[in-house]
Amino acid sequence: MENKSFKDKILSIWHFLTIDIWRITENELSKSKRLSILLLKKLILSLREFFEDNLMVKASALTYNTLLAIVPILALIIAIGKGFGVQSSIEKFVGDLFATNQELLPYIMNFVGNYLDQAHGGLFVGIGIAVLLWSVMSMFRQIENNFNDVWNVQKSRSIIRQFTTYLSLMMLVPVLIVLATSLSSMIDPYIEYMTQKTENAFLSVVYKMLITLLPFFVYWLLFTFVFIIIPNTKVKFIHALFAGVVTGTLFQIFQYLYINGQINLTKYNAVYGSFAFLPLLLFWLQISWVIVLYGAKLSYVSQNIAFHNFEKETKNISRRFKDYATIIVLKEIIVQFDSNALPVSDQDIANKYNIPIKLTQDILVLLTQTDIIRETYIEQANTKTYVPALDTHKITLALLIERIENLGDENFKLKNNETSNHIWEKLIDAKRLQTKHLSTILIRDL
Repeated sequence: MENKSFKDKILSIWHFLTIDIWRITENELSKSKRLSILLLKKLILSLREFFEDNLMVKASALTYNTLLAIVPILALIIAIGKGFGVQSSIEKFVGDLFATNQELLPYIMNFVGNYLDQAHGGLFVGIGIAVLLWSVMSMFRQIENNFNDVWNVQKSRSIIRQFTTYLSLMMLVPVLIVLATSLSSMIDPYIEYMTQKTENAFLSVVYKMLITLLPFFVYWLLFTFVFIIIPNTKVKFIHALFAGVVTGTLFQIFQYLYINGQINLTKYNAVYGSFAFLPLLLFWLQISWVIVLYGAKLSYVSQNIAFHNFEKETKNISRRFKDYATIIVLKEIIVQFDSNALPVSDQDIANKYNIPIKLTQDILVLLTQTDIIRETYIEQANTKTYVPALDTHKITLALLIERIENLGDENFKLKNNETSNHIWEKLIDAKRLQTKHLSTILIRDL
């Protein structure tokens, strides 16, 4: 009995995590429970979609592309570092990547130096720098394509927008990486001085915590900007920040484990010798991209978590209930239009009637396809809204049902005989009687 009881508890927990939790909406929870349920939903959904979307495979593709572009990327980082006077900090960062293969570091830096020399010595003025920028921009284009896949965005940026966006990132990313690796050494003497000077033990602990959290903060900021800028869609700051904090923390922890772990991998070096840096570098790139892509998925999930409420029920919704919800959505659009109020968005309707946002959007797509409503766009609010596409005095219940039922293709090569023809005629007669009865009922009057 105990085993059965334990099994029942496990099944109950599994049922809650996979089904029941998605039937809980935020409006019906207290503030204390709302946060914990929301975080649990984000964790479950982000992990589920991480594996369903094969992000490990996409991380491998990005690892390959990064390996091809690593010399121009390092060259750009060092070039920007020279401009800010922090070249030594960047070289220290590169040195940390190859902590167990310091003898290879001069060769790598020599490759980077040669690349920069070629960039400065192009056949025509600016050609070398253009090649350098294009190499790095191609890498960013691959990253954007993967981020767009995460966000289900089909259209990429224009060439001009790509150049301006990637140029901004190329300036931002190296600077923040340099800050993450150099600020600690710059502030350490000051912290040590303040720690010795102050007699307050509490302040001493606070100073040490600040210096420990500083690299984390830089990575939080870096990934927040990455999750906002790279996808070709609007990402709200709060959701990018949430994903940025999680990703930056995971990345910094992995960075620490990787750098310290390399030093102890003497047996690994005994097997691969001077080539040990290659599998270690591939491992670092792979895990780094796994963390970044998970962060991108987490920002998407965080912003769109409401789409998955009543997910199972929305997929298996009955025809009757969908018709009922469709009438509610259409009536709300008509009422807002007839009262000269602002057009409504999908979120407005979902919030007012507590209809799952995914179901609301499916209905709006259906009504748009049947030419009963049309989309409008409020640029100031960056929001898509909806208005009737017909005279509201002509939108009857009969018109709505007829257009929905006639939507789609009926050109199938069914075998016609006396029985099938009779069934079709009876069906048309029944629909005709229904239309006659419902043609006098306006949606606006329901």
